[in-house]
Amino acid sequence: MLEVRRINVGYKDVQVLWDISLEVKEGEIVTVIGPNGAGKSTLLKGIVGLLPLMNRDKESGIFFKGKDISDFSPERLIRIGITIVPEGSRVFPEMTVLDNLRMGAYIHKSKEEKKRKLEEILELFPKLAERRNQKARTMSGGERQMLAIGRALMSNPEFLLMDEPSLGLHPIMVSHIFKTIEAISKRGVTVLLVEQNVHFSLEISNRGYVLENGHIVMEGEGKKLLESEHVKKAYLAL
Repeated sequence: MLEVRRINVGYKDVQVLWDISLEVKEGEIVTVIGPNGAGKSTLLKGIVGLLPLMNRDKESGIFFKGKDISDFSPERLIRIGITIVPEGSRVFPEMTVLDNLRMGAYIHKSKEEKKRKLEEILELFPKLAERRNQKARTMSGGERQMLAIGRALMSNPEFLLMDEPSLGLHPIMVSHIFKTIEAISKRGVTVLLVEQNVHFSLEISNRGYVLENGHIVMEGEGKKLLESEHVKKAYLAL
């Protein structure tokens, strides 16, 4: 579904990623792990058009269902079925839960479609249904993360990118977030996940990539990566 071919990404004149290649097949959960500063968030920003690609050649680029989307704007990507949940539980704090969710459905013109998606999200996140009229700023960090994910799903994506969804959350909520990611996958949404929680993320992933110092240094099946000596020593303290 998504193929990244030898892309270079950075900020102005500072290159962060070098010759990154990865692929995500339809229906998969794929995780990119790595230490702080490795370039994981930069990778997602490059994929969704928030950062330009650097030093491109004819063979490099980002392809969705075989189509080159390297120059697509973030809004255009949403319209073709790609949505990102950014790092940090970013929601509109002074808006209610319902209004935050409705913001995610702005590309849909049909009121029936918006209503259907809203019902689906509230079914997936019962806590949001309970808090539907509550302002987002009054919610816990985990509840705001659920809201951010729910808002992204309101656009009815085929492909969902998630940037550190467990960051800063209580362990019980971390477990709940990963179960939610599995539930989203079972509903037919393909997921590319960037995470520092190595155990949980690779446990639910079909495949994974290890990103270090701007380069992909390992790849493989999620559970097999968990068994590798490098991952055990570098990320699991084993």
